[in-house]
Amino acid sequence: MLSRVAQASRLGLMTARLSQPVASPSLRAIPATAPHFASPWLRSYSKRSSGQPPKDSKQKPSQAQNDTEAAKTPEKPAENDVNKASEQSPEAPKEGEQIPFHKLPDLTQGIPSTLFEEMGGDKKKEQQALQEMKEAESKGGERDRSEYVSTSERNRKWWTRFMLTATAAGGTLSLLYTGRNWEDAIEAERHSDIPNGPGPGLWWKRAKARMTESVTYYQEPAFEKLLPDPDPTFERPYTLCLSLDDLLIHSEWTREHGWRIAKRPGVDYFIRYLSQYYELVLFTSTPYATGEPVMRKLDPFRLILWPLYREATKFEDGEIVKDLSYLNRDLSKVIIIDTKAKHVRNQPENAIILDPWKGDRNDKNLVNLIPFLEYIHTMQYADVRKVIKSFDGKDIPSEFARREAIARKEFQAKQLAHKHKHGSGVGALGNMLGLNPSNMNMMVSPDGEQNPAEAFAQGKMLQDVARERGQRNYMELEKQIRENGEKWLKEEAAMMEAAQKEAMNSMMGSFGGWFGGNNPPEKKA
Repeated sequence: MLSRVAQASRLGLMTARLSQPVASPSLRAIPATAPHFASPWLRSYSKRSSGQPPKDSKQKPSQAQNDTEAAKTPEKPAENDVNKASEQSPEAPKEGEQIPFHKLPDLTQGIPSTLFEEMGGDKKKEQQALQEMKEAESKGGERDRSEYVSTSERNRKWWTRFMLTATAAGGTLSLLYTGRNWEDAIEAERHSDIPNGPGPGLWWKRAKARMTESVTYYQEPAFEKLLPDPDPTFERPYTLCLSLDDLLIHSEWTREHGWRIAKRPGVDYFIRYLSQYYELVLFTSTPYATGEPVMRKLDPFRLILWPLYREATKFEDGEIVKDLSYLNRDLSKVIIIDTKAKHVRNQPENAIILDPWKGDRNDKNLVNLIPFLEYIHTMQYADVRKVIKSFDGKDIPSEFARREAIARKEFQAKQLAHKHKHGSGVGALGNMLGLNPSNMNMMVSPDGEQNPAEAFAQGKMLQDVARERGQRNYMELEKQIRENGEKWLKEEAAMMEAAQKEAMNSMMGSFGGWFGGNNPPEKKA
């Protein structure tokens, strides 16, 4: 019975100690008051489990009494402990000291976030760094610039130095290799003025020549001879080069219709009529991919024999130039018609510059040029540049018409006055036009055609006879086109299709040979 009472008293003491608030060191120093039912004599009696009295019971009879009084009388904290507690901040307790209960986190709502504390720590670090910088500035000390260079900046500088060094080394080695001796006889013949040799001067000349060639490869025309050698069976005495944009066609773009291409009035007549006199060449600055589809529509019967596109031009001083010296033709027999003088600046004496055509439906400037070009062929001039020079600064169609009218008037007057002295009238015609012909192409008339002497007797000029012949040839060509034009186009399409099939078969055969296949059987003749 007594042991149960002792156990109950102990439980009461533990409950009282756990239930008291931990507010301050002074409160923790005060022991909990024992309950009234747990008296000292009961606690001492419960300890004697063996039934024998303790050894010191006689010596200290009042020990239990003193313990009871001490429990009833609260202890006063020492002055030193109070002073130390007042010196310490409530926000920063010492190590080993228990945290007050009201400052502990409330775990009933879950584990609290530590983001605020972490952010607060970063801010403290930033403030500390700023404070250190301010202190360093106040002391007057300066940091080296290398301390402020980031790693990426250092890497960038290192790679920059490395690339510059590698580029300089590569350029030096390339320059040394470029100045080597000529490798073959063809290269040595092409640079006959720069011989082989170990000297630094010769080395520099060879390097300079090779570098110049590498640049001019992109500036010069694709071939040294843009046209093949003239065919004797189909040779024309003169070559006429025509531009494309704003001369034969005009291209424009609008929001409603997009790109549209207009054909100049009289282009078909101009090409078909002059094809009997001149070797027609298309010389344009338009690239092949753009100009070739247009030419197939503009000239389906290939009366313009040689089309030359951007690849045949020369790039000089930042501009495109049509250099006639690459045509493989005698420049004294070459005429070029263009709309831009800068395109023909290398041979301006061979050029006829017309105003750009902008889509006017009533334009006749191109057709009006036919009589002048026809006259040059008729009179067979040795150098067309002299003839063009005589019209310098003037509109050629109108000036030629004016000269022809004057010559016709004088010719008819002299024909009537001196009929017995000037029966042919050939020399007078050239003198009246201010042009001395070297050879008359109309002196021999073909079969079925009126003799020039008879035509002159009827008051016709040599140019009239040439036009009549030209008109007959043009009408014959138009008749052939109307009757056989579709047939010619179908034959051309069939030939192109056959050529494509042959190229495809050849390519597939080469692929089969690469992969170990059998070669296609050859066709028997």
